[in-house]
Amino acid sequence: MRRLFLAMLLASAPGGALAAQLGISSAASHSSGRYGAEKPTTVTSSSVGATGSMGEWEVSATLPYLSVGPGGAELTIGGVVIQPDGGRGRVSGFGDAFVTVGRTLPLGDGFPVEVAVEGQLKLPTGARKLSTGKVDGGVDVQLSRQFGSVSPFLSAGYRFYGDSAELALENGWAISAGATITHGRLTFIGSYDRSSSPIGLPGAEEMFAVASGPLARNWNWTLFGSKGLNEGAADLMFGIGFSRTFGSAPALIKK
Repeated sequence: MRRLFLAMLLASAPGGALAAQLGISSAASHSSGRYGAEKPTTVTSSSVGATGSMGEWEVSATLPYLSVGPGGAELTIGGVVIQPDGGRGRVSGFGDAFVTVGRTLPLGDGFPVEVAVEGQLKLPTGARKLSTGKVDGGVDVQLSRQFGSVSPFLSAGYRFYGDSAELALENGWAISAGATITHGRLTFIGSYDRSSSPIGLPGAEEMFAVASGPLARNWNWTLFGSKGLNEGAADLMFGIGFSRTFGSAPALIKK
C-alpha cells in the first residue's frame, strides 16, 4: 500500500517551485502471490487520497477498499499481510486509513545529497477481517542526488506494528534503491525493494516501476507495477491511478 500511495504522490507533483499545493487522487491495483502458502491469494485494491504541500513539507492521507482471498489477511503499515493458514475465503471491505508526513531537509546547495524524511501512521479504521485493529507506524530516510534527468536514491526505514488479536507482529526494516528519470513531462521510477515479514515468513523482495505524465490541465496519470523476486512477495502486481492538483507545484520527495 505504501508504494501505491507514493506513486500517487508522484503523479500529484510535477516538480518545481517551493509553493503551496493541494492534490486529490484515486488508484486501483491487483496482485497475486502464494506468500509461502500452497494456494495463491489475490488482492484487489481501490483507493482515494489527498495531499497537501507547503515548501519542503508534505502531508498525505489515503483510504483503500480491499478484496482479499482466499487466505486470511490483515492490513499493516507495510501492506496487506497474508495469513497462509487463515482459510477465511474472500474478504472485502474498507481498509485502514494511512497518513504520511514528509520533509526535504534544508541542508543547502553545497551538501552532496538531498535528504528527505518521511513518517507514516496507519489508523485502525478498516473492517475487522482486514485490520489488525491497532495503530502502526513507520519512518523512512532517503538520500538522493540529481544528475541531469536522472536522480538515483537509497532509502531505509523501520516499521512498528501493533499486535492484533490473532497475530503477534514483529517490527522490521524496509530498504529501497533505484532511480527517478524525467523525460520532458514524463517521469519514471524503477527500484529494488526489500522488507522483512511481520509474521516470521520470508521477507518480500521485488522490483517496482512507476510511469506518470500529464493527462490534461492539472490532471496526471500513473501506471505502476511490481514483480516478486521470492516467495515472500506478490508474484505480480499492476495498477493505474489518476490525480488532480490545485495550486503551484511543491518540492518533490522522490519515490
